[in-house]
Amino acid sequence: MKNKLILLPLLLLIVACGNNEKLAQEMYNQAELLYNQGDYIAATQWVDSISATYPQEVDVIRQAMLLQCHINQKRYERELIEVDSLYNAATAELASLKGRFELVREGKEQTLANYVYKGNRSKGEVRRSELRVQVTEKGDLQLTSVYYGTSKLNHTGISVQQAGGNVANSATIAYDGGKNYRYKTGNYVVEMVTYNLAQCKDVVELIASDTQAKCNVKYIGGKSFNLSLDKLSREAIANSYRMAQLFVMTDSLQSRREYGIIQLELADRQLMKLQDKAAETK
Repeated sequence: MKNKLILLPLLLLIVACGNNEKLAQEMYNQAELLYNQGDYIAATQWVDSISATYPQEVDVIRQAMLLQCHINQKRYERELIEVDSLYNAATAELASLKGRFELVREGKEQTLANYVYKGNRSKGEVRRSELRVQVTEKGDLQLTSVYYGTSKLNHTGISVQQAGGNVANSATIAYDGGKNYRYKTGNYVVEMVTYNLAQCKDVVELIASDTQAKCNVKYIGGKSFNLSLDKLSREAIANSYRMAQLFVMTDSLQSRREYGIIQLELADRQLMKLQDKAAETK
């Protein structure tokens, strides 16, 4: 009777172990099925569950580790295909868009040229009030509110109202002699306030949302002044904004591609290492 009592827990342990191995194998089979179906995220979740639920089932865990390497390979291969497709589309659109711009360098001391929408910028000295926009060779958008008049405004920003009532404001740029620059030429006063994209994004997005809609630009921060934004200027701002977006997009996609290649190479090396180890144990 005593011997039977000793053997009973042992028998239960053997049965339990047998069940655990079967259950772990069933989890592996489910992970493999999902892998074959191309559902790599769900397959990874099942693989992770095997080691977490049945850490003692070493043989099944080894199988799962090999499967995870195959999952990683397929996942990064798929991502690289998707990224390459997006990158090719973005670079093609950017190349096409560049045809609408001139590459302008103002003075020999300027190391980087700027993309300026064709026909949108007054040549030579300032002779009118306008919104100027340009994109640097690095893809940074800059918008400048230019005032040309007989009396000072001392403006520090702009507010744009689109036909229909939508309104957007720029950030306030305090006078500093740089980003907010003022000077006299003959009997006229020139004021130029330059905004980076973060400082004028709401304004740019509103104008770009509908280039057919008329816009009124109100210079704010000093004396009141209003400017009706012509269609060419609206198109210049919309296309410049798209160009800046494409520069960011292509840079991001290129970084994703480089990361994907590194991860794929890592998965390849890891798979070879596990396969070599498995061969040694046979």
